[in-house]
Amino acid sequence: MERRLQWLTRLKNELSNSPLVSNVAFGFILMGLEKLVELEFECPCNPKWNGTFSSAFFVIPAVMAFTLMLIIQGCRCGMRWPKSLSISSFVPAVVWLILLFLDGQYFACAMTDWKGRFVTVDRAAPQKWCEPTDESDITPQELMLRSQELFVVSQVIGIVLLIFICVGLIVYVIQESCRQEEEIQEVNNYEMT
Repeated sequence: MERRLQWLTRLKNELSNSPLVSNVAFGFILMGLEKLVELEFECPCNPKWNGTFSSAFFVIPAVMAFTLMLIIQGCRCGMRWPKSLSISSFVPAVVWLILLFLDGQYFACAMTDWKGRFVTVDRAAPQKWCEPTDESDITPQELMLRSQELFVVSQVIGIVLLIFICVGLIVYVIQESCRQEEEIQEVNNYEMT
């Protein structure tokens, strides 16, 4: 029992003190959550509701991830926010958005502007889309192509966000490395005098 308490205390300290550790842990949790949500997601295929319904999948978990990250990192009301705390708290929310955009079906659902039923097409790679139920001037094949284009646009947005996160992480690591090197130099200079 005591070992478990020590382990939990150490885990809490690592999550609180290291934004990188807490963001990586949170990222894996979000990946699992997205896979669970994907199994349950079913687009309403109604132009009036598609955007609102899909937006809820983007916004609610992102806000929750941001809030939980603030709590994990020890932010309290009335406290002044350190710069690294606020920036690192956004990372899980952005990771959630990246996961949804890379999946593609949430964005495609939001942008679908025709009525239909949500079906899975089992061609090369299974894809879910709103198959039209109403007769219109546009053929189902054209609407499926438009749906596939929406998937691609979504994935491009996800890749761009991922690049921004990677560049931000590289800049952060370089800055921290330089800062630590400067501190070591200052300590060495102080010890010499």
